[in-house]
Amino acid sequence: MKLIGIDGCRSGWLVATSGDARLTLSFEIVADLASFLNDLDESNARVVIDVPIGLPPDGARACDLEARRYLGKPRNSSVFPAPCRATLAARTYQDACDLNSQASGKKVSRQMFHILDKIRDIDSFVTRDRQRWFREAHPELIFAVLGGNERGLTHSKKTPEGEHERLAILEAYVPDFDVRAVRVQLGLAAAARDDIIDAVACLVTARRLVSGDAMVLPVGPAPLDARGLRMEMVA
Repeated sequence: MKLIGIDGCRSGWLVATSGDARLTLSFEIVADLASFLNDLDESNARVVIDVPIGLPPDGARACDLEARRYLGKPRNSSVFPAPCRATLAARTYQDACDLNSQASGKKVSRQMFHILDKIRDIDSFVTRDRQRWFREAHPELIFAVLGGNERGLTHSKKTPEGEHERLAILEAYVPDFDVRAVRVQLGLAAAARDDIIDAVACLVTARRLVSGDAMVLPVGPAPLDARGLRMEMVA
């Protein structure tokens, strides 16, 4: 079974892959993610990505609300509300705010607008059938679940203390993972350290999906969006 964790990065998409029981890792930067995914053997792959899948017509998704409650303060602020489906048509930040406000009464954050192209790309690729093997996650929720404290971690991932917290959790699953070596391999300008760490967290969750250990939010049947996609996340 090929396990894949994906996080967006400044150069495109950071892809972490493992094909063995020991979770030996390989990494690459992918510009055209749809082509990469289309080349996979769907029957032998599990992919977890840090991008919203399934977009609401209005209001907030239940999975986002439950993830924020699970994390508690201060990590709950890392879960940005997914944009409404109509917002995908936006080409400027003002357009995005206007469209989202018309649908939900709320603007989109600049952080969410900056990944709108990536959300659009994933929405074009994913189908209800592909959700069998292609799932959404949020790294902060993953670390909260793997850490076993049922709440978000203490420190921001952008701090040395926060990086140490997250690497200590991942060590139990990928003891040979060396974020510094990976960054050198990919090129220092290609991706940030936290992008690499988040992609590995998504890969670990892909393995938990295979073993049946993953947590799914919302609890109970997931609401469907206008395309029939489940609006849910795994950890």
